[in-house]
Amino acid sequence: MEEEKPAPPQQTQHKGFLEELMGDVFNLDRGLPGTIWGMIKTPGEVIDAYFTDRGKYVTPLRYCIFILAVTTFITVRFVDYDAMMKNAMELGAGDSLEDMVSQLNELVPSFDWSAYFQSINEITVSLVQKFNQALYLVLLAPMFAMFSRLFFKKKKSRFVEHYVLMVYSLTTFSIFSLFMLPAMKMMENTDTPLIFFLGIPLMLGFLLWAMIKYLGLKGFLEYLQAIIALVLGYILYSIAQTILIYVGAYLMVVL
Repeated sequence: MEEEKPAPPQQTQHKGFLEELMGDVFNLDRGLPGTIWGMIKTPGEVIDAYFTDRGKYVTPLRYCIFILAVTTFITVRFVDYDAMMKNAMELGAGDSLEDMVSQLNELVPSFDWSAYFQSINEITVSLVQKFNQALYLVLLAPMFAMFSRLFFKKKKSRFVEHYVLMVYSLTTFSIFSLFMLPAMKMMENTDTPLIFFLGIPLMLGFLLWAMIKYLGLKGFLEYLQAIIALVLGYILYSIAQTILIYVGAYLMVVL
């Protein structure tokens, strides 16, 4: 009598990276439309669902990567970031970039200042156009989350809760920032440096609203603490980004 052969083990069907990343992004109920509307209407529900009901909304990683890819694709079609960054540097120096380079060459002739400022421009534009998602996930959101947890640890004790709050909120704000394209276009030639700071109070205002909804903030004192936390987070982010850009540019020149 022949022995019955065991059935071969069934292979588990693993999703590909793209399929895993996209998931239910285009599901009308729980995909991008539902997540975007949820972040506008009830952000606390969307953020809480990440920890309690996975699958109800797009996860923060998918949300950030997809939305920023779309918004970046749109903005680079309308805005000349090279011209905008060059104009920003000239406004900061109070003179034309060529004159500033000439003056620096006289002071320190051994250093290639022209290549240095060109590298600064290249890194800054690359961060905006190619590494926007990494900038949000690795630098911007953690800075805000750190101070949010510092001020409101009793509301949400874990850093990851504040981090997810910031990733969802910053990504959602990037959608609304598309309405600022005319102002961004003006930055290519504007003589008013204040226009470069136009989006900052709008972004901080949206983050404040999301914090109020998710953390359940009430009263003037807690609102003030949230504003301070956001301002400190943005200052620290600006410092870290500046160091990253200027050190990176220096290394590109000397190496």
